[in-house]
Formats: sequence, C-alpha cells, structure tokens
Amino acid sequence: MLKRKERNSVSDVVVADSSPIISFARANKLHIIPSIYKKVIIPQGVYDEIVVKGRGKSGAEEIKNADWISLCEIKNQVEVEKLKEKFGQGESEAIVLAQELKAILLADEWGVIREARRRGIEITSTHLVLIEAKKRHLIESVKKELEELIVSGFRTTPMLIKETLRITGE
Repeated sequence: MLKRKERNSVSDVVVADSSPIISFARANKLHIIPSIYKKVIIPQGVYDEIVVKGRGKSGAEEIKNADWISLCEIKNQVEVEKLKEKFGQGESEAIVLAQELKAILLADEWGVIREARRRGIEITSTHLVLIEAKKRHLIESVKKELEELIVSGFRTTPMLIKETLRITGE
C-alpha cells in the first residue's frame, strides 16, 4: 500500500537509494526529484553504484554532475555492516543515513521499505514521487509518466499501478 504523511513544504530532505534515481534517469525524468525535494542526499555506496559501477549507463553522468545532490558520510558503519547481511552496500547505507539524518528515504525495493518502516523511517518511492509531482502540477499524467518509466526498465506491480492511478484519479 502507498503510505506517506502529508507534507506542505518543498523543504523535505530525502536520502535516495540508487533504484529510483536510476529509474528516473533511464526515462529522462531525473528533474522531477529535485522539483519535489529541496535537499537530495546520497551515501557513498549509492554514488558508487550509480556513478562508478554504472559508468556509461543512464544516470551516471547526471548524478556525477548534479548540483542538487549532496554526498553524505555515514557515522554508524557497524549498523551498515549488520544490514549488509540482508541488503547491498548502497541500500544499507541509505537506510542508516536516513535514520541518522531523520530524513525521508526514497526507495522502491520492498525489503528496504519494510526495514526502513521497522526503524521508523518515513518512506517515499517512485510512485509517491509521481503522485506528489502531479499534486504540484509538475506533470500532467501519472499514467503517462509511469508508462515511460516502465518502458525504460522500471519494475512495479499491477497492484501498485492501480493504487497510484486511483489516488491520482486517473
């Protein structure tokens, strides 16, 4: 189910995992994220996954040169190591960093979302970013944007698509 507290301001701080960034980049929709969040932060593991390991792929150069993304160091490396038993480096760092900064976590993988919720971290996702973008009149059609994301490799479920479209009245 799509859950997110109502926010009235653009000043939200979000820590992003790599999957949503890559999905938006592949569909040439990366500009939507900084239109919603004033401050977008990624940990080194996410940066490495997108820019270093993903060199030459969608999003790599955009993220490397993005002035709207801040790179932030994690303090609790012990917690990152514990999480790496279940998740990759970037996901583990994103969860811990969001918790340390008391920020919203932008993630799409169910396991990451469940772990973040268990830790009391507020979540947003690709679907929720699109819903917010429509509310703010940044996009005309969530359905059209979702279709373009899916064509470019974004993975989602029919249930999430149906719920997203229901929420937006499409």
